[in-house]
Amino acid sequence: MSQEQPLYGELVIPFNAENHSHSHDEANTKAKEMRSQIEQIAYYLAKERGFVPGHELEDWLKAEMQVLRTLK
Repeated sequence: MSQEQPLYGELVIPFNAENHSHSHDEANTKAKEMRSQIEQIAYYLAKERGFVPGHELEDWLKAEMQVLRTLK
């Protein structure tokens, strides 16, 4: 079984085909919620810098780390 490689800004949640579809739906919902949180934080990071271009990936990765830290 091959796994897709994540793109920048993409959350990849491993899925075991043997799990119930309910678990899959739950994982998709969680991933969407996390992505929304990351988008919001990245937006505010960019806003704090006055939306100076060239820092989009940096903002995204910082936001992603903040959201992932809350899960621990």
